[in-house]
Amino acid sequence: MQASAHPEFWPSPMIGQARLIRAAFEGSDLAACAQAIVAGANNGVVEAGAALDLSTILLLLQRSEEALKLQTDVLHGHRHFRLRSNAPGARTRVLVIVAAGDLMANTPVDFLLDDPGFSVEYLYILPGQEAPRRLPEHDVVVVGVAYSRANEPVLEALDEAAAHWTRPVFNLPRSVLRTSRHGIAEALAGAPGILVPRILRAGRSSLIAGGSRIPQGLDFPILVRPIDTHAGNDLQRIEHTPALGDYLAGAQAEELYLTQFCDYRGPDGLYRKYRIALIDGAPFLCHMAIRDHWMIHYLNAGMLDDSRKQAEEASAMAAFDTVFARRHRQAFAEIHRRLGLDYLVLDCAESRDGRLLIFEADTGMVVHDMDSAEIYPYKAPQMRKVFSAFQQALATRIG
Repeated sequence: MQASAHPEFWPSPMIGQARLIRAAFEGSDLAACAQAIVAGANNGVVEAGAALDLSTILLLLQRSEEALKLQTDVLHGHRHFRLRSNAPGARTRVLVIVAAGDLMANTPVDFLLDDPGFSVEYLYILPGQEAPRRLPEHDVVVVGVAYSRANEPVLEALDEAAAHWTRPVFNLPRSVLRTSRHGIAEALAGAPGILVPRILRAGRSSLIAGGSRIPQGLDFPILVRPIDTHAGNDLQRIEHTPALGDYLAGAQAEELYLTQFCDYRGPDGLYRKYRIALIDGAPFLCHMAIRDHWMIHYLNAGMLDDSRKQAEEASAMAAFDTVFARRHRQAFAEIHRRLGLDYLVLDCAESRDGRLLIFEADTGMVVHDMDSAEIYPYKAPQMRKVFSAFQQALATRIG
């Protein structure tokens, strides 16, 4: 199979990640979808956008190595794409600058802009290549490249090129560069009303050579995880030096984050973690997960099967603007001021002393409206508020 190539600014049509992720979430037969794409090849040549869709399907099927190889092959021949769902005559043309990688490499803009008023095109920038100073026709640029070490050179190249772009830019590259875990901790250090646990980067080999002692400035318990991991992958809470030694002995990654653990249990012994979108500085609650364990994600919190947790999340959404957002108004304003991002997603909680406890903040976390309306009737209206705020923020940029 070969992906076809086209002139530089001819956008190849694609289904896009949001619709394919939604199809996977709803239980569609992705293997059949992939077979249909291959069957539609013309003399063995698949359109570049269709081939990129195929790489997304392979990622969703957990065939990552195969998926990323295909993605690389496609992007070496073509880097400009448009969503097939774009409505004719859409009033606003959005150009999203993205990078190669997995499903967390970029901001999930096509979830946020699933609206007939917007046409969405994607331009991929590859590491080691100069970012273009001349861009395809558009009304507003969204820098969709999320922070990772692999994306650092792409963001740096975009930062140089952005000075030459003539249209409004949403999420400046230099601001996205601040959203590493350690960058967030540095940027928000000492901010009133905010607690960011102390975090240090360390090499596995140097820690082993030092007898698995933790660096000065940290106290047990600590959290240890490889750099550039998310969703609790290879994350462990370490209580003492022997346990750290055991972790290091089994670790594959050389570069690690060591983070001070903060106990954020509520008076009822439960942990609550919030995902909040900050759009032009205004906070919007996307979900709240409740669990009896500190390592909490929406999918492992049992939200689907617990009507009491659902009722509490619904109540939190209904009262968010007047309770949680008002209580942490100064903290949200300070985050917006210090990071300078037009769009940012926070995973956070409340510390025992009442501060906003920040676990992670970046532009690549998924916010979506895929949850069952029957089980979570309160979510669709809330997510419409989030999407509307994002769309209004873009509309504001172009007057």
